[in-house]
Amino acid sequence: MKLLTTPVLALCVAIFALPVSAQVTERVSVEQDTLIATLRIERQNRNAQTLQREINAAMEEALNESEAVSNVKVSTGYYSVYQTNTAPQGGRPDQVWQGSQSITLEGKDAQSLLELAGEIQGMGFVMNDLSYTLSTERADEVRDGLMESAISRARANAERAAAAMGKTEVDIATLDIDAALGYSQPVMMARGMAMDSMEKASPVAEAGESEVSLTVRIQAVAK
Repeated sequence: MKLLTTPVLALCVAIFALPVSAQVTERVSVEQDTLIATLRIERQNRNAQTLQREINAAMEEALNESEAVSNVKVSTGYYSVYQTNTAPQGGRPDQVWQGSQSITLEGKDAQSLLELAGEIQGMGFVMNDLSYTLSTERADEVRDGLMESAISRARANAERAAAAMGKTEVDIATLDIDAALGYSQPVMMARGMAMDSMEKASPVAEAGESEVSLTVRIQAVAK
């Protein structure tokens, strides 16, 4: 008799338990909190060694200036030196060396970063990119706040689905959480001023918003 009991009970569970799934996505727009500026120095010379010394000197000056701004993270980027022909098409070849290197500034104190970027521009650097982004720490903080409400909504949806099938109990079998981060590009602006003083001016940027979303998927059993 005991050998017959287990399959009968399993059959009863299979008959009366039904699978239920629910998915909920919570979204919120968050102001971007980190500004990133990338500037580059470009030089041209007929002598490759002289060219490289000029680039190295410019980078050293920019890095020395950056050391005084402790709340801005500084890193150097791609360094390229190559030979190119500057003569018009069909003219006599005029080979010169062209070189460039970039420096990237990153920080949450926008005013300090923009002032530093302006100083570096005054050294002959040009702005490659200036944009805001949402820091990983802030995005994780926002997602933590979304998780509880998303799980609660997903469970409520599963319970409603179970009730529609005449079931009164829901047991969560699996819970999956997916996080995503959207991005909107801020507008870059320059102050209105005479052209001869533009290179010494601090650039201006305005933060945009990033959409942080969190999706919860529930697989449950309704009984």
